[in-house]
Amino acid sequence: MSNIDIKSMFSRPFLSEQKLHKCIFLFCIASTGSILQISGGSWDVTSHLLLQPETFFTPSHTLLYSGILLLSISAIIAAYLLITNAVIRKDPLSLSFKFLIIGSAVSIVSGPSDFIWHEVFGVDGFLSPTHLLLITGMLVNSIGTVMGLILLSSRLKESVSKNVNRIFLVVGLIALWVNLITYVYIFSLPISNGELFNFNLSPLLESLLALVFLPLVNSFIILLTISTFKKFGYISLVGIGVIILNSVSTILPSQELSLFLPYYLLSAVPFIIIDLMIHGKLPFMRKTSTVKFRSILAGAIAGSLFYIIGYPLLPLALGNYLMPLSLSDMEFTTLVDVLPIFVNSFAIVFPLSLAIGAIVGLISVLMYGQVQVYAKNRLRTRFGLNDKHSSV
Repeated sequence: MSNIDIKSMFSRPFLSEQKLHKCIFLFCIASTGSILQISGGSWDVTSHLLLQPETFFTPSHTLLYSGILLLSISAIIAAYLLITNAVIRKDPLSLSFKFLIIGSAVSIVSGPSDFIWHEVFGVDGFLSPTHLLLITGMLVNSIGTVMGLILLSSRLKESVSKNVNRIFLVVGLIALWVNLITYVYIFSLPISNGELFNFNLSPLLESLLALVFLPLVNSFIILLTISTFKKFGYISLVGIGVIILNSVSTILPSQELSLFLPYYLLSAVPFIIIDLMIHGKLPFMRKTSTVKFRSILAGAIAGSLFYIIGYPLLPLALGNYLMPLSLSDMEFTTLVDVLPIFVNSFAIVFPLSLAIGAIVGLISVLMYGQVQVYAKNRLRTRFGLNDKHSSV
């Protein structure tokens, strides 16, 4: 893993304290919007899979569109700052502003587009063009928010501002993590057969996408969290946050699915172990391992958890290849129908998922360092940064 400190990659000294505070305000709004948006979106998907009564005025839609509203406000502020401040336009932060503007515009367009799609083509599946548009906008917003908060973190000197930035960066990382998982789900879950169009991919391809990209996402976010925060506790907060968000949005809506909630919450324990390990608080690893080795092990552990974190949706993607399951034969109707399959196959599927996820996690550790170096070089070239303005 690369030794690059991602927080101090692109510190520029010429933004005034007033401008920095405006940027913090902007990204705090965006971070709140991102977590509301993905929470509402995940809850809405679960409601559809549970065949709950569907109207526009639902709690899940309220969360979703509240998030879109906040992100739209942040995008307007970002556009204003870009237009009125030449200094910010020359700063790497401007790239984060542009992500917010583009992501919000895409999300806003997707709303009426989805309504028109439903009017013309009827009920659609998960992977419809308008749903893909919405989830892409959500992901772009999350990327822009996390990027902006990370770039700000190395410039803040006042302790209150630093603490506020850290809190909303944790929230932003949780939202980004779940957004990335959802983006993999839209291609890997076999729930995209609508009234007129069947957008489901082949079962083999769906399974492969889940097996490769979900462990990759887990490892990348953990490695990003490790390189961003240098204090103990933040890895635990981000990991626990993802578990809680998934619990609230995909498990608690169903009484049957909630039976496994106590066991699901135990999946937060490995993230606490990773946190202890990275910061040398595990006695048996203090003198016998390097920081690089701990990071490699952290990536492998995070990758191996993808199947458990994916409960209860992921069994749908892996059903045809890791379980003796055919969704068409079992006459799948609601998400609850997956429970017997999940329970009966767990003893076989879980060990396999641990091994596959750990291998992909190890590969992601190698990729992560290269991605960091590439991102640094691209931004350095684009914004004319030199060693005086960025530290490695």
